[in-house]
Amino acid sequence: MIFEQYAVIFDVDGVLIDSGPIHYKSWKKLADEIGIPFTKQYFDDSFGKQGIPTLRNIVGKNISEKQLLEWVELKEVYYREMVKNKLIAMPGVITLIKELKENSFKLAVATSGPPENTDLLLKTIYIDQFFDQIITAADIKKGKPAPDIFLMVSKNLNILPKNCLVIEDAPVGIEAAKKAGMKCIALTTTYEVSKLNNADMIIDSLSEINTYDIIELIKL
Repeated sequence: MIFEQYAVIFDVDGVLIDSGPIHYKSWKKLADEIGIPFTKQYFDDSFGKQGIPTLRNIVGKNISEKQLLEWVELKEVYYREMVKNKLIAMPGVITLIKELKENSFKLAVATSGPPENTDLLLKTIYIDQFFDQIITAADIKKGKPAPDIFLMVSKNLNILPKNCLVIEDAPVGIEAAKKAGMKCIALTTTYEVSKLNNADMIIDSLSEINTYDIIELIKL
């Protein structure tokens, strides 16, 4: 069957690749250098949000936006240095993406990460060519849990939000998807099940689902 009127939108970290531990290490390196606290608990609680809000909550209002941006950019430099040649696709990713494309789904990436990271990660696991849209933090003003990033994908692909399904791993991403009027599948790669209950389906691996599972969920 042909499903060109439907779209599947993927988050990156914790969905396509498991780079959460490397994100934490790069944040911790920056925090140690500039002398601010950065705990694993805070990282877990803020995972999926953009960098500037993540830092702002720690340093308060007295630090300029310019300084925050410089720090966030430095953190991303550390991240890209650490991540090189250390990534593999999450289980089931390649099979599911190829199956969806063979059935004419539109595919998109919607991530809170910067474009430099996203480009590197998708090319590292050789899946960049499968996506019709790639939206990153650079393309939006309000990050997750605001729905803006998912609504932008819907608009750009000319596909109704109700015909889009989001695959996420973080509560802020699930919240953004639901606010956008989209169905959402949550992966347990980053958070325990109790924190993912707002999703329409919770799975441990993308190898557990296929095209027809996605269509059935969208049509519910």
